[in-house]
Amino acid sequence: MNSTNAPKGVRKGGRKETLTLEVAKKIVEMVRLLPDAEVPVTWKNIEAHVKKKFRIAPKRNALSTKAWGGRRLIREAYEEACEVERRMQRQSSSKYADSSRAVLRARIMELEAKILSLQTELNATRERQYDELSVLWTRNTPLSRLLDDTIEK
Repeated sequence: MNSTNAPKGVRKGGRKETLTLEVAKKIVEMVRLLPDAEVPVTWKNIEAHVKKKFRIAPKRNALSTKAWGGRRLIREAYEEACEVERRMQRQSSSKYADSSRAVLRARIMELEAKILSLQTELNATRERQYDELSVLWTRNTPLSRLLDDTIEK
């Protein structure tokens, strides 16, 4: 026994402990859900969510160093969540993520040029068809004669 007549490891006096094992387990679950909710896994975000959800305001130092049974539960959950977040970012990166900007710009210019040429071709075809259609409407000739004229061309 120590000088305060309390068994070793038992607190006597002072403020009531707010970061208990039960609260820590709930915080661990919350931290594990952050990557799925697309919330960046940072200590600042964890502090804010803990303050909002549990109405306690422990700082990063308390969250990361507090141990229960020799394990830093919240820190372990944070590291796991960071790894999950990194894996999710790698999976969702585009196939051109590693390409240089110059290569991507060249590809964009090539595709834009192709679109422009196809639009020009489409407009020319439409113009030609409108002209043929207007000629058809203005003539007062039988359909068989029109067909004969188009076959002769």
